[in-house]
Amino acid sequence: MKIHPDQIEGVQPEQLQRKNKTNTSGQAFGDLLNQEVAKGESPQSAAGVAPPQIVNPLIATEAVNSVSTDTDDTVEGQVESVLDKWDDYATTLAGPEAGLKSAYGTLDQIASEVAAIKEGDADLDPGLKSIVDELETLTATEQFKFNRGDYS
Repeated sequence: MKIHPDQIEGVQPEQLQRKNKTNTSGQAFGDLLNQEVAKGESPQSAAGVAPPQIVNPLIATEAVNSVSTDTDDTVEGQVESVLDKWDDYATTLAGPEAGLKSAYGTLDQIASEVAAIKEGDADLDPGLKSIVDELETLTATEQFKFNRGDYS
């Protein structure tokens, strides 16, 4: 294959254009950077933009505690009671002589307390609501297992 000078001349402008394009974009970025740095140092920009205020999150702990309402406190107490009954239920089933009647009685108490919590407070905190929903699902599952005869 022969290389003709007219073919070389056609390729050279393309290479120069590519080289110039990369140089100009690098210069443009440098120019933009210098302009932004200069804007940051000018007194006009300092007066126009207020610096962000840094707030210590530990200072506002009283505000967080005041958000909790009395109804959430009572629901928290009820949920704590239900969780204690779940512990009793688990120890009853795990015992050497599993008292199925007493375990089922505890499970009935749990189901009635969870239903009372759900009926009593429709506007629960999202975190408490998810816990109560989980307790309701767990209770229904255990009742189904118990009625199916898994623990006999």
